[in-house]
Amino acid sequence: MKANNWITALIVMLVGILLIVWHQRIDILNWIVIAVGITLIVPGLYSFISAIVRKGEKYKEKTDYSAASSTIVASLGAIALGVWMSLSPGFFVGLLAYIFGAILILYGVFHIIVVAVWSRPVILPWWYYIIPVLMIIAGVIILCTSVRTMNSVVVLITGISLVASSVNTILEIAGTSPTRVKSTTEQ
Repeated sequence: MKANNWITALIVMLVGILLIVWHQRIDILNWIVIAVGITLIVPGLYSFISAIVRKGEKYKEKTDYSAASSTIVASLGAIALGVWMSLSPGFFVGLLAYIFGAILILYGVFHIIVVAVWSRPVILPWWYYIIPVLMIIAGVIILCTSVRTMNSVVVLITGISLVASSVNTILEIAGTSPTRVKSTTEQ
């Protein structure tokens, strides 16, 4: 399996562990919103500056001025949204929790597809389906619950689900390695 799958699984596990450790902090979702806002500001500034530089290069004939103009507008939008998220995170906390729930549902469905279809010709045991189903259930619980009243529970459920998902991914990677695939010539 590619190194990207291992790196992704380890990053998901790290984020899940951090969410589990910090779930009691009342403002954890605010800090996550601020971090997302900063991750919008930084590439927005980079795109804005590079588009301004491209637009300023009038002596080059290959410069696409309409693309530079649309990049400037998009980057200003990203910067504005990032600043808004960083300065007023409370507005986005509920939205972020619902996004966590939706991601858990989508990630659970993705893992079921991986276990059922993409890991062929290997047929993985039934217990590989437990964690994806639990992730879907956790996502539905998050979507059906008022986030304002259960801030730490949303973070804890998301953290546990991310750690379990990364463990499941590592098991899938190890379980579908080429050494475990039955040869079609062997009977």
